[in-house]
Amino acid sequence: MTASTGSAAYASGVFEAGLVTGSLAMDDLLASTGAAFRALTMPAFMDNMLRQVRSIKEQGLFSDILSAGLRQPTVAARDIAAVAARLLLDPTWSGQEEVPVLGPQDPSADGMAAVMTEVLGLPVRYERIPGDALKNQLTARGVSEAMAQGMLDMMVAADNGLNLGVTRAPRHEIDTPTTFRQWCEEALAPAVRSLA
Repeated sequence: MTASTGSAAYASGVFEAGLVTGSLAMDDLLASTGAAFRALTMPAFMDNMLRQVRSIKEQGLFSDILSAGLRQPTVAARDIAAVAARLLLDPTWSGQEEVPVLGPQDPSADGMAAVMTEVLGLPVRYERIPGDALKNQLTARGVSEAMAQGMLDMMVAADNGLNLGVTRAPRHEIDTPTTFRQWCEEALAPAVRSLA
């Protein structure tokens, strides 16, 4: 399902994808004005792993509610920024279009753990946790109940294939070249080393 085909389904309430539902509804609202715009459609962000840097370093563990073997697009924030900047600086486009920003690979959580183990030089494993545990972690860090539920609903939708609707094309690797291994070497490893 692409964001455009997904947005009607999500906005109509056929699917609930938490925070993504609101984002897709906003895209539909912008589209209804006839204004020229580009909607960047993004899957999982590599940089969200930084929230778990202490657990990765101290316990060799990261967790989420996703199935361990689910392979899905994952993108670095810097690649998202580069695509957005290119579009903002290009005065030649018009109309309305979605721009999938997928990253160059579709790693699984287990695959990410293997890469982290190699890059960090310490054993790292993935643990799938129940949705309630994720929600409790979020609210314990001060996230509101509504925001935590929205994040949980988004992750449930991702586990059910939300991020798998766009067919990967060579352009995706060119536009978003940062691999998970490269991101680990350049972002995660320094963050792990910086912890006392």
